[in-house]
Amino acid sequence: MHVAIIGGGFSGLLAAYLLEKKDIPVTLYEKETHLGGHCRTLLCQGLTVEIGTAAAFSPHLKELLLELGMPYSERFTYRNFLNEHHQKVELLSHEEVKRLTVELPRYEALYSAHFGQGASSFYGHFGDLKIPLSTYLEDNQLPMMKQVIAPHLSAYGFGAIEEVPAYYALHTFDPKTIKAIIQGDKLLFVNQGMSDLMEKLCTNLKDIRYGAEVKNVEPHLSGVRLDTDFDSAFYDQVLVTTKLPKDVLKDALYNELMKKIDTNPYVTCVYEVENKNVVTTYYKANAGKKGCLQFFNVYKDKDKTILVAYTYGILQKDLVEKITEDLKKAGIRIKHLIMAKQWYIFPHLKSTNLREDFYLQLVEHQKKSPICLTGTLVTKPSISHLYETIKMSIQERFPSMEEEAR
Repeated sequence: MHVAIIGGGFSGLLAAYLLEKKDIPVTLYEKETHLGGHCRTLLCQGLTVEIGTAAAFSPHLKELLLELGMPYSERFTYRNFLNEHHQKVELLSHEEVKRLTVELPRYEALYSAHFGQGASSFYGHFGDLKIPLSTYLEDNQLPMMKQVIAPHLSAYGFGAIEEVPAYYALHTFDPKTIKAIIQGDKLLFVNQGMSDLMEKLCTNLKDIRYGAEVKNVEPHLSGVRLDTDFDSAFYDQVLVTTKLPKDVLKDALYNELMKKIDTNPYVTCVYEVENKNVVTTYYKANAGKKGCLQFFNVYKDKDKTILVAYTYGILQKDLVEKITEDLKKAGIRIKHLIMAKQWYIFPHLKSTNLREDFYLQLVEHQKKSPICLTGTLVTKPSISHLYETIKMSIQERFPSMEEEAR
């Protein structure tokens, strides 16, 4: 048995780690010259700065860190919200909080009606949730819920509440997550940074192909043929954890997904700033608006303050200048820009491309195919759900003797 994994982000590295634990040889293909995907840590003037995924509400991540012997910390994060005039406002007024407490039981009932006691990690039936989330919340008279979800929806990378299908958003913003957002909950941070976790996951991985852009993946005899620009190889199975260009996967159903799947463009700008007392801040008025600052995180140590700003849009000089100007209007005293980076996140199907049985058909198809799509292609874009999905995929496709006996 020899398995290829396409994609060296958290999903691909976790899959490789779990397969290595089963003594299954792995070859990992990563088109970039570094691993980690959206989990990237920058060592900036002595500070550990996350420019991608920074933290998680995740017991699963804690479980993984304990297994790897990696130090972590759990702490509450304070949040500010700004209006269109860059002035500090509450997420909800006192009166709106009262109205929200009335809405919560109704939201829980709707969630339960759609997903049962808990949504599966894998995507499934869409039902009547193909409509935009904003429409769904309005139709069900949940205006306060809309105010709570909108800025966080954008921060998660979903984009505009008026565009994302309700199914994807509700799948992630379950009642437990909503309560954690409202009440505040401890977030888990990797002390040495997410990149350190990525390195730890691939410690025993002997075959990593950097800069290897996959050009062809097709079933061959009882296995899979995989071609890159510089070589061809044959594997028993291939796990795909990232979006591939159309027609790379020689499989009609998989290729349909790759043709129709969309991602949201996000830009990260990292600054050193003079401010000392700044906390994580969401731009409530900008939620989901392209070309507008969505939120920023702040990292502090002694006399240094590093600010990481996240924007929904395409990296261009004009956009970086606008982000810089908006930060200044919010009272941020910028020393200098350290870096700017483009991301493409949250693989999803637009409402017009959703077929009711698409993901269910995909799951059934994967049971018979030596090619498996996993990670954010088939589940919610959070560390917790990725962990569950990857672990389940590995257990189902590569069961141990004990698991087969059960």
